[in-house]
Amino acid sequence: MNKGYAGFRVDKVATAANVSRGAQTHHFPTKESLVLEALQKLYDDSSENSAKLIKGLKPEDDVLDALMRDSAKFYFGPNFIIAVSMLNLGDHEPELRQKVRVISRKHRLPIEKAWLDALVRSGLPEDPARTILNITQSIYRGMVMRRFLRNDQEYVRFTTEQWSKIVHAFADLHRSSRKDTALLDRFREDLL
Repeated sequence: MNKGYAGFRVDKVATAANVSRGAQTHHFPTKESLVLEALQKLYDDSSENSAKLIKGLKPEDDVLDALMRDSAKFYFGPNFIIAVSMLNLGDHEPELRQKVRVISRKHRLPIEKAWLDALVRSGLPEDPARTILNITQSIYRGMVMRRFLRNDQEYVRFTTEQWSKIVHAFADLHRSSRKDTALLDRFREDLL
């Protein structure tokens, strides 16, 4: 998919996979079916890796750093780039674009929910946790789009480093306000 969907040639896949064109056509009769199956497999693998990371988080782990590592792995990995390429088909392939959206949402929405739950378990109220999740993903998506214009690793390093500082300060602020609120609630209960 280095040349995008339009430049993708099915016969080159058969050659690279060392299978006959007939065998490939038997399993994947169209270019679309081959590409969608490959995208499905990429999403399956990335979703499984994300779910394992989230499930394996311990209370002492830095959930924010884990979220940023997972976001970088997903957004800078092949599945997101391929999905973006296929979503950018314009009006030429509207049915294919819709199928890509379905695959993307099927896999990413449960992962986003799992990250939201992990952030809340780390002591964040739900609204700030949702804000952190949404902005983190937007930053990584934005960096991918910027790569199309200019692949600048220093920019990526600087941006992720600055976001890490900002998001940790934001999280600390909301965790401490949650603790302050809990202390005030207990104090009120003791007075009554």
